[in-house]
Amino acid sequence: MNKLVVSLLLLASLASTAEDSRKVVWDLKALFKVPKVHKTEERPARGLRSFFYEGTPYKGKPTRVFAYYAIPEGTRPPGGWPAMVCAHGGGGTAYPEWVRFWNQRGYAALAMDLEGHLPGGKAHQVEGNFPVGQGHQDAGPSRIDWFGDRALPDQEQWFYHAVADVIRANSLLRVVKEINPEKIGLTGISWGGTVVSAVAGVDPRFAFVIPVYGSGYIHESDNPGLSQWFPPKNMTAAQFRDYQTKWDPSAHLPHARMPMLFVTSVADPVFQIDIFARSARSTGGPSTLCIRPWMIHAHGNGWSDPVEIGQFADSIVKDKPSLPRLGRPEIDPSTRITRTPFTGRDRITEAWIYFTTARGPWKSRKWHFIQCTIGEKELVAQKALPKETVSFLVYVFRDVGGFRSNHAASELVVTANGPPR
Repeated sequence: MNKLVVSLLLLASLASTAEDSRKVVWDLKALFKVPKVHKTEERPARGLRSFFYEGTPYKGKPTRVFAYYAIPEGTRPPGGWPAMVCAHGGGGTAYPEWVRFWNQRGYAALAMDLEGHLPGGKAHQVEGNFPVGQGHQDAGPSRIDWFGDRALPDQEQWFYHAVADVIRANSLLRVVKEINPEKIGLTGISWGGTVVSAVAGVDPRFAFVIPVYGSGYIHESDNPGLSQWFPPKNMTAAQFRDYQTKWDPSAHLPHARMPMLFVTSVADPVFQIDIFARSARSTGGPSTLCIRPWMIHAHGNGWSDPVEIGQFADSIVKDKPSLPRLGRPEIDPSTRITRTPFTGRDRITEAWIYFTTARGPWKSRKWHFIQCTIGEKELVAQKALPKETVSFLVYVFRDVGGFRSNHAASELVVTANGPPR
């Protein structure tokens, strides 16, 4: 057998393996069509439109998704407003405050409920103090723990519907005359971050995607609250294969070509930094990791604390300055001084190495700092990195009068002392 034939067989084998690693189970032709919108008097919010839009059929019946929507005040820019689709996390709903947050930044915004509920409670400007988690007659499925509905057919699982509902929101906004269809972004928090990480690799029409806290590679987490849902405790081999190829964002992120910003802290209590950073590294397009060291895991905090979310969005659709970009840090073997290439010198005032010598659960590890000297194109550590270092990253930010912005980080480096990756 000649070398050409061997090469062709190898390429075919690799292509087959890559294709086998992901299965797109959604009917994208149907989801890319404009969904019907239904007026409602349910759960009004001052200054916002509330409505249902057509969801994906559930057990043979049509579904509807509740949403809030509004545009900014002022004159519409040429080509239409940029827009945001906002996907909530576990226990969340469609939040009026989230829509208003983006309106104030000059974006139209749509926030939907992804669990077949109507907004309830008082959090984040939800009005009326209605019951939390109240369903409606045209609801799709609600989330059951972590893929707790894994034994059901694909079309009856919550994650299938959540991804589909986000894609349909994009299809809806793209035909709204006041919106620029080429400037629609997507963000999600916690579970919503996981959902939008998958959507990024399935719906290429989004201009950019910003997962906050939530990510892929959930099955590789050392968080007992996550790992308990996977083998050997839960899931059959077939269910685990389905999860890896259909639902976990790690199957879809390599197909995401739009710019993405991944926002978290190194001590997030749910989605540990190792799986989050790996998700950011797995995308098929430009990706930036934003580390806010003391960021709280919560709705509200997840859209208002990291000002980089707005900075990143503006850089994509409003031609504003981009966030700094950091290359992979390299350790000099003789001095253990770390050097990191970067761009965006005019956008930062400080740079630090964030490192840990601890093992055990990621969320419980203690982290330490080493300041870096900022050159024109390189960040140079002012002290040697300890030999016992297990993992580290470099991050930068701009501080003006105590207000910090432009947080951006390198990839997370796991050293020879750390676990294999």
